Amino acid sequence: MSKQPKLKSSIPGMVYPLARDEMMKTPYGFLKGRIKQDGAEGLWRIRNGLYDLQNFAKSHPGGAEWINLTKGTDITEAFEAHHLTDKAERILPKFYIRDATVPRTIPLTFEPNGSYRTFKKRALEALKNVDFHRPSLNSNLIADTFFTITVSLCLASVYFQSSWKFIVTILAGAFLAWTTIIGHNYFHMRDNFRMYYFDISLMSSKDWRITHAMSHHLYPNTIWDYEIYVFEPLLNWLPNKSKNALKICLGYIYTPIAYTLSFLLQGIKRYYSVIWEYKTLEFRDTVPFFLPIVMSFFAPNILIAIKTWIIIISISSILFNFIGLNAAHHHPNIFHDGDICRKNLDWGLFELDAVRDREIIDDSSILVLTNFGSHGLHHLLPTVDHSYLNLAMPAFLQTCEEFGINTDKWTQWELWKGQFKQLARTEPRINHR
Repeated sequence: MSKQPKLKSSIPGMVYPLARDEMMKTPYGFLKGRIKQDGAEGLWRIRNGLYDLQNFAKSHPGGAEWINLTKGTDITEAFEAHHLTDKAERILPKFYIRDATVPRTIPLTFEPNGSYRTFKKRALEALKNVDFHRPSLNSNLIADTFFTITVSLCLASVYFQSSWKFIVTILAGAFLAWTTIIGHNYFHMRDNFRMYYFDISLMSSKDWRITHAMSHHLYPNTIWDYEIYVFEPLLNWLPNKSKNALKICLGYIYTPIAYTLSFLLQGIKRYYSVIWEYKTLEFRDTVPFFLPIVMSFFAPNILIAIKTWIIIISISSILFNFIGLNAAHHHPNIFHDGDICRKNLDWGLFELDAVRDREIIDDSSILVLTNFGSHGLHHLLPTVDHSYLNLAMPAFLQTCEEFGINTDKWTQWELWKGQFKQLARTEPRINHR
């Protein structure tokens, strides 16, 4: 597959990411590119300062992995978005080494009176009566219930060889998809065992902490968004005049194929990275084998277990990607890199220009956890459990009104149609939300 031509970002000052041109686009490659470009000099960059967090990693409240993965990179956006209180800001000077010598790769800002910091202060006040650093009991109950149902259905799909097998297999795939999405809620937080619910799908919670939490969440719909460029050139969501009718049609044809094969392909890429890039096998890398191994004890033979497991994984992949790729970000009326962006590059405004929330989703705890939740709030408060996000909704609406951000909600049907319209869009959009 040939390298994609470099697309110039429409966000002033945003540097082109090296990882975008790699033949094999992997999470590890994303980090390597950042290390080369961010000017962190083997340390951790926050704004224009360089800090040595190596000795702090083991005592980091969010877990050592977040610190270890980001060594040598600019973590400004992650630092701001992942710390709701000012505790991290207060202890940061202890680790200061020197100022950076080159400008930042990303031009987004966090001004004291900007939209994001204004909202964060209000959100902290709204969440003061709950332990937002930990998931709620309600979320834990839902997560554990869905995991238990998933395992039970997977076992039933190989144990019962009757006319119900087809229906049970479909249900197993659906519950696996929903359990995986619930796992997404947990890998955003401090290290915890429920984040491994994500790994039973073949995908990696470690990889997604990089590609989702450190890329997509921080730079949605830009040339730095891994979840945009990993699908290229077959799916092109960024407005690009090089798209022609053939490319657009192929994108439409590829979409259901991508939905179906995504989990299997990410599983292959995962173990490629484990062997050739990370060169370390972790506990989480054994988790994907839990279902097929357990299923093999209940199936007439191991081939039936493996075949049924692959079918369940494929069904789950379809539902997961249908929900995920149509959850919030792709529609012609949503900002994509190439469109004319705001002059104000406050990170909070930038995030909400790339998100559109859905109707109904916020009305049920189960729908919130299994459908990527209240998406605008989740992007602004990624480490806060979905069950608590609604407490910050009044603060969110107040801030949006104050800074002129549209909070209209769309139906899932509108976003699904919009995703295909966005694949066909070649011209930049001038008016942001």
